Amino acid sequence: MYRELKSEIMNGVYSAGSRLPTERALAEHFGIARNSVRKTLNLLAEEGLIIRHVGRGTFVRSRVGTDEFTLSELLEARLLFEPGLPDLVVERVTPELIAEMEDSLERVRTAESWEQFKEAKYAVHMAIARSSRNRFIISIFEQIVESRRRAAWGRPGHQPAPVLVVREAAYRDNMVIVDALRCGDTDKAREAIRDYLLRTLSNVSSN
Repeated sequence: MYRELKSEIMNGVYSAGSRLPTERALAEHFGIARNSVRKTLNLLAEEGLIIRHVGRGTFVRSRVGTDEFTLSELLEARLLFEPGLPDLVVERVTPELIAEMEDSLERVRTAESWEQFKEAKYAVHMAIARSSRNRFIISIFEQIVESRRRAAWGRPGHQPAPVLVVREAAYRDNMVIVDALRCGDTDKAREAIRDYLLRTLSNVSSN
């Protein structure tokens, strides 16, 4: 299964962004146990060929080209629109979306790998974007997230879990944003988002 799937991905049988069959369908097709399917998919994910989303399925990862956006470029773009989101979010957010932000925050704090950590951090801001109820804004942020996924979150291959101090700092910074949105304090939320993005951009630029 590993050799066949990898060959089909590399040769374009499954194009970038396409969805692979379910674990059940693959198990039936190859005549193997689902546990073996899961191990094979995890191996392909570790090699950067596919990406797995809980509840959504498994997709072929887009290839990173020379024209991929840098993290600095994405952060600069985010600075242009994200600090303005609280005006829409406070007006339109629902308890369910606040709960989604809080759940993502907890996953930031408990992440056991770099990918889990980055997925959780971006999930907080994805929930904020979704709370705007503006499809164009949501689409922009989805493209930003996909760009970082294509770049393997900046740390391709095997990576250790994020250092505890990094997780805690990200948790605290984003908690300030979520708390301000929950309380309807647009000024505080706007300032917290701007400070968070500027600090992140400064760290990226100094590396």
